Amino acid sequence: MPLEGTRVVELTEGIAGPYCGMELGDAGATVIKVEPLRGDTTRGWPPFIADQSAVFLALNRNKRSVALDWETTEGRQALDRLVATADVFIEDLGAGRAEALGLGYQQLMDRQPDLVYSSMTAFGEKGPFAERPGSELVAQAMSEMTASLGVIGEAPERLGTDAASTYTGYYSFIAILAALFERNRSGRGQRVSTSLYGSALFMRGTLWTAHSDPDEWFGFHLDSYVKPPDHCYQSKDGPFTFAFMRGLSPGAWTSLLGEMGLSHMEANAHWANQGREAMTNGRYGFVYRDVWNERFADFTVDQISEIFGRHGGDVWRLNNYETLFAHPQTECVDMVETVEHPTAGTIKLTGIPWKLQDTPGSVRLAPPLLGQHSQEILQELGYSPVEIKRLQAERVIAC
Repeated sequence: MPLEGTRVVELTEGIAGPYCGMELGDAGATVIKVEPLRGDTTRGWPPFIADQSAVFLALNRNKRSVALDWETTEGRQALDRLVATADVFIEDLGAGRAEALGLGYQQLMDRQPDLVYSSMTAFGEKGPFAERPGSELVAQAMSEMTASLGVIGEAPERLGTDAASTYTGYYSFIAILAALFERNRSGRGQRVSTSLYGSALFMRGTLWTAHSDPDEWFGFHLDSYVKPPDHCYQSKDGPFTFAFMRGLSPGAWTSLLGEMGLSHMEANAHWANQGREAMTNGRYGFVYRDVWNERFADFTVDQISEIFGRHGGDVWRLNNYETLFAHPQTECVDMVETVEHPTAGTIKLTGIPWKLQDTPGSVRLAPPLLGQHSQEILQELGYSPVEIKRLQAERVIAC
């Protein structure tokens, strides 16, 4: 695997850091997840599969877990010894916390100049908000990501997915790969810094390009300032969306409207130019959504797909959870992995989204129980069985 032989120590909780660690593990790295004795906070997030949080399971495969109290002297010593074995160290402790533990960037680089040190924060490491705590909702609100959902004139809405956190983990993964590549050339590690706020701002960039042009431009990603988001269409047997990816000739447009019983709309100025502005994400698409839906109510998705297909259009049925994972295309892109968990039994996880032909990643380890690997990891660090039992009895570690 591409990162086989690379050792990662992950001292993170929540979504962003664990997502990054999981990606590194998928690529073949040995990832050791260091948890407090209470466990990663996501272990308590519902819903649960048996006694395990589905959220934790989704973010922590291909890792080993060691649980220890790094507030104690011996816990700190164990953590120091563990970090000394790492090629990559990932932390999201917050402003000043890593330094207080002796795990700050400069503190570690003085001892390990080849270490790749990844730090994730809410707002970045400089500026008036650098020391403030943040969250997914805060990052979305401050980056005005919430402006892309809901209805114009009404309250903004949060994206259902944890987009800022997930992308922070993803960008951290990419940056760590770049830092490892540079380390192969120079022999030196470096600091990798990411933030929820910065990641959210980057994601919004395509939308903001509309503001750099004095002309109005209405298109797929850049129209949420001038109209509500696209909620697709409704047929007799379910929701769908459509587009004319290959263009549409005037004759085909006239024929399509005729088959759909919409010939009377062709005289409408908004329906000129083969209807570009009157459908889907066109400038007036939301104005005429009810006109389309009134006709679509007489047809099934398959019937609409056949009609639009003959006229150069493409129709896609909207999936829900059940239909998505029953869809043959989902199987063909290898996006479902099955693993055996010690207490949750057989569980399914989303697969690896990137594919390498010669050195592919893999899902090798089920998400760990809290402290499942504490004993073997401490043994790897040179602790004797007697020492490990004593540390467990004194609540320095959990096994």
